[in-house]
Amino acid sequence: MPELYESPPTRSQRAKWVLEELEIEYTSTVINLPEGEQNSDAYRAIQPLGGVPAIKTDSYTMFESVAIVLQLIDEHPEKNLAPTLGTPERASYYQWCVFAGTELDPAIMMVFDNTMRPEAQHEANLAARGRDAFATRADILSKVLKKQDYIAGSNFSGADILIGHSCFMAALTELIGDYPVLQSYYARLQQRPAHQRAYPDFSEFTRTLNTGDNSIQ
Repeated sequence: MPELYESPPTRSQRAKWVLEELEIEYTSTVINLPEGEQNSDAYRAIQPLGGVPAIKTDSYTMFESVAIVLQLIDEHPEKNLAPTLGTPERASYYQWCVFAGTELDPAIMMVFDNTMRPEAQHEANLAARGRDAFATRADILSKVLKKQDYIAGSNFSGADILIGHSCFMAALTELIGDYPVLQSYYARLQQRPAHQRAYPDFSEFTRTLNTGDNSIQ
């Protein structure tokens, strides 16, 4: 049975969401970031950077939220959470999966780190840069999502899990409010039972915001 190492509110929710969508039985170990559990030798043997998420199965151990989502979906093709290999739809799927991790997340985290961490750590110029970067990327997403319900086509896929978590973080940092198309898209994703199981009530997330810890993947 897979074991998920998580610490909400982080990208570990992506891994939890895909496990729930795939209806995989798993165990969960919460890594207490404020207490420094991510720095233990035992956890560093699983995740050498000390971040979350990580997952351990009978066959392998891996980290990085995007990689975990892609791997688990590929292990369960019967669930149809990714387009067929070699198709144009698969190309779009890969594009948006990578876009979430390399384009959306850095912009959002630049705002998060400089508005929601302890105030002494804030740098207003970095927060402004993050907002500008997010605006460009949100416009790109909005143009696509005006035409279709899901980011990689007409069907829900792993790309929506990855982009959807970025939307969660954008809501947390009050970035998404100026983008009604993104708001509607994320509201649609929030109706999924697997999303509801993976994401506790919003108030449960807020208690960990001011830890000053950067161990998020």
